[in-house]
Amino acid sequence: MPQRFSVFGRKPIAGAVTAVAVVALAFGVLAALPEPEGVIEFAPAPSPEPETPESLAADFMAEAGLAGEFSFVLYDSAEDRYLVSYRPDDVHFTMSVAKVLIAVGALRSGADPARVAEMISRSDDPIANELWGVVQGPVLIEELADEMGLEHTTPSPDWGRWGDVLTSASDIVAMYEYLFTELPPEQRAVIVDAMAATTDLGSDGYDQTFGIPTAAAGLDWAVKQGWGCCKPDLFLVSTGTVGADHRYIAAVFGTWDERQVSEEEGAAEMTAVAQFLVDALPEPA
Repeated sequence: MPQRFSVFGRKPIAGAVTAVAVVALAFGVLAALPEPEGVIEFAPAPSPEPETPESLAADFMAEAGLAGEFSFVLYDSAEDRYLVSYRPDDVHFTMSVAKVLIAVGALRSGADPARVAEMISRSDDPIANELWGVVQGPVLIEELADEMGLEHTTPSPDWGRWGDVLTSASDIVAMYEYLFTELPPEQRAVIVDAMAATTDLGSDGYDQTFGIPTAAAGLDWAVKQGWGCCKPDLFLVSTGTVGADHRYIAAVFGTWDERQVSEEEGAAEMTAVAQFLVDALPEPA
């Protein structure tokens, strides 16, 4: 009879034997390797740095492309903390925001509350000139700066120039904090109610709606605005409170080269910064 062979043939059988030998050899090598001493753990990816009041403001300024130089703050008086802060201690002219300090001194001196309120709501310069003399101007500024803890607020060396009183955004926060916590309620009401009744146009016809009033439309607000020019720069100031119970204090200072930026363009930039602050308010405002 003819000889029969397996269907696998001789070569596959030899290959299988070789494969078994390789596996056995590999197993022996693996068995000879030392066991790891512990489980290798990989460090988690670092968490992003938390946003801060300063970083929020810096990011905004880097992206906004504004022509002006600014400093601004947003402060939560209920939690005693800044929500946004950008160059808060830079010193600027107060312009008509000085009228808040004049109002405090005038009411203490027995001035007619209606005159004080008109000075605030219409930003009336003639009334401010009159009351500046009543309160002894620079003397009042120095006394109130000490009383309110204002670190950067000083009178102008030119006695009659109340608009050249110097201050900072951080001092504006301290001033309003004092207004709401230390001033007698009847005096506070005169000033704050007048701020909440700020007219669209000042007594000189200047549009007072830039900054906070426009940005915070639909919210409760009480503001004191300021404006000036010809030094040669254009100055605008928007300060006050936003939200229920005057919880949030905001201050925006802006300055431009008036040869390159118009009053309307400056006002639009002030409103853009104020809108950034309003958008940073926790919900509900």
